[in-house]
Amino acid sequence: MSALPLESGFIYGPIFSRRLGLSLGLNLLPPRAKVCSFDCVYCHDGPTGIKTRAPQGVDFPAVARVLQAVESALRGQLHFAAITFSGNGEPTLHPNFADIAVGVHQLRDRLRPDVKLALFSNATTLGKGTVRAALTYFDLPIFKLDVGDAATLAKLNRPAPEVTLVDIVAGLKQVPHLILQSVLIDGAVANVSGDAYAVWLAALADVRPVQVQLYSTDYSTPESGVARVPPYALKHIAAEVAERTGANVGVYWVDGEWKTEKRRGDNERSS
Repeated sequence: MSALPLESGFIYGPIFSRRLGLSLGLNLLPPRAKVCSFDCVYCHDGPTGIKTRAPQGVDFPAVARVLQAVESALRGQLHFAAITFSGNGEPTLHPNFADIAVGVHQLRDRLRPDVKLALFSNATTLGKGTVRAALTYFDLPIFKLDVGDAATLAKLNRPAPEVTLVDIVAGLKQVPHLILQSVLIDGAVANVSGDAYAVWLAALADVRPVQVQLYSTDYSTPESGVARVPPYALKHIAAEVAERTGANVGVYWVDGEWKTEKRRGDNERSS
């Protein structure tokens, strides 16, 4: 399978999200260029063109132009339930990410207060105080954690050299009411069984999320050797995650979803 085309503008969609309903995407990365601190083997967008946690010389979109596009969408006739910060890589790499988050939050409150603001991030920039402070402007800040050991991180997420699992976990521990997303895969690189699975499960318990969202790859990926984990296996894993973490756990696949019974865990952290 070839990679999906990268977004060419600031706004895309709305597209249907299994978690958010109709979601309007917001791309803070350059058009048709993937800028990310990861190069995950399962990514449908294909290889990362600029892999770094500290991009230099990258032509990021101007704050004013992004906010203008968001305002136009909010004033328009399109129906959507959420605005999702995602796009061509890691959105928090934008040098003015915090300013954009504040601006979009203000526009949402003024024009469509019922719309949720969601962030999909790989958690590699949580060491930056400006990124952590900006999380207060999101209704749903969702962070990735696919692994629990450095060796699997290197093979599965293939991070930029300056990224470490120690820093990722330390950052996640600072996020109040933490929501985690994990992609589980089998095949040439796997995190769904053996030691890699055991340490991932331990890492989830360590960072103490209030919610965990489990996925696999529903479609073939540009990179060969990536095998899908079927929904029945994900449901079994979800029950184990809920038992270990006390979190609410959801399983999502292309045409369905399943959730553990709502739990009253003792792991909720105040902001």
